[in-house]
Amino acid sequence: MQETTVLRHRPVFDLKWSLLKQVAAVALFCFLGAAALAVHQAEEETLKANRAVADTVGRFLELPLTTNLFGKHINLQRRFRQMDAFLDQVMSPGQCLQFNEPGKDPISRCLGFHGQVGEAPAWFSAFYQRAAGSRMSYERPVTHEGLVHGTVVVSSNPSAVTARAWSEISRMLGLSAATIGALGILVYFVVERALRPTRDVVSGLNRLAGGDLKCRLPPFRLAELQRISDVFNDLANTLEVATSERADLARRLVEAREQERRHLARVLHDELAQSLSAMSATAASIKFTASADCPSLVPEAQALTEIAGNIMKGLRSTVQELRLQEIDDIGLLTSLEGLVADHNRLGCGKTQFLFEAHGDVNELPLAITGHIFHIVQEGLTNAAKHAQAANVRAIVRIDLAQGGAPWSGAGSVEATVEDDGEGLAQEIRREAGFGLGLIGIRERTLALGGEMSVVSRPEKGLILSVTIPISNTAGPVS
Repeated sequence: MQETTVLRHRPVFDLKWSLLKQVAAVALFCFLGAAALAVHQAEEETLKANRAVADTVGRFLELPLTTNLFGKHINLQRRFRQMDAFLDQVMSPGQCLQFNEPGKDPISRCLGFHGQVGEAPAWFSAFYQRAAGSRMSYERPVTHEGLVHGTVVVSSNPSAVTARAWSEISRMLGLSAATIGALGILVYFVVERALRPTRDVVSGLNRLAGGDLKCRLPPFRLAELQRISDVFNDLANTLEVATSERADLARRLVEAREQERRHLARVLHDELAQSLSAMSATAASIKFTASADCPSLVPEAQALTEIAGNIMKGLRSTVQELRLQEIDDIGLLTSLEGLVADHNRLGCGKTQFLFEAHGDVNELPLAITGHIFHIVQEGLTNAAKHAQAANVRAIVRIDLAQGGAPWSGAGSVEATVEDDGEGLAQEIRREAGFGLGLIGIRERTLALGGEMSVVSRPEKGLILSVTIPISNTAGPVS
């Protein structure tokens, strides 16, 4: 079973904005890491500060002077109160010192903190207290000879700790925002400058897609773009050569077909037509002789004469389609007008065929007059057979270059056939013979170096348009 590969449409993105997003994501990740580090450092600093105060107070209460007096029930709380001036120097704002002695009420000493200065947001305070609440206090026992005589507890005001952490993170956030902004602007303009040559690449691709096979990309300084330029130019050169060879082959095929048509028309006219004429004369002679000697043969001779005449009419019509000698005699304009008149007569009023000519059609080079006639003929035939149109209009327009004339090899000729029929509906496509006429028109157009387009009308119907440059025509084609 043949495996089918389904190509999915992938979303496109702008490289500059993609890089900016990636830079912002990396910067945000780095900022979050730095913020986590700052929070951890704030915890460590808080714990270190609390430990330092607790150790200082504990060692003061454990001085040698106090050692010999523990047994005499020295009042440690009074000793603790004597440290007020000293505590003002060692404690930080927001710290609170408490001394617990068994059997007595605890006493404390706190250093105030101004919450309005640099206060952290509520969400950050809640997060920080939940993450580091257990590490905001430090407890140190006061011992002597292995006995615990009290406990020094140093704690920090959560608002003060979170304010210090938030102040650090805020400075970091501002620096990160400034860095990201500067880096983003730098990346944008650097990438913009680096990708500026891609506009030439896109423009070249659009021109190549539009049929400009002579388009070439300039050299680039960037190695990757230079590789693209080399591949593009090689591809464009290959397409130009292939298209030229294809056009030449199509021209030869069309010329060969036209020669075959002329040869067949000459054979039919010179041999078969003469034989039919001789057969008609013989039938007339038989009829004349039989009228006197054998009257019963007269009807058969008459029937033979009529058959020969009908064959002669059909043969004359076939020869006329194969070889349009009247174009050289009466001109392309009159031939096209006669073609449209024939379609109106055969249409019996169901379809109205119109013809318009802009410019001196009869002055077109002989190399393309026959092709123009066949193109219009095929277009009218397709519209009559398949479109089921009420109105069909054929237009031949000569567009001269500035200061040029048809016989000077400047300008182009455009043949258009438009109708108000069914257009390119699927059921029309399935009709027998549909598309063969378009193939023939495309072959003729390619052979003459022209362009062909088949588009639907906005309201209803189809427009067949062929544009042939006059400068690309050479040699007579009848």
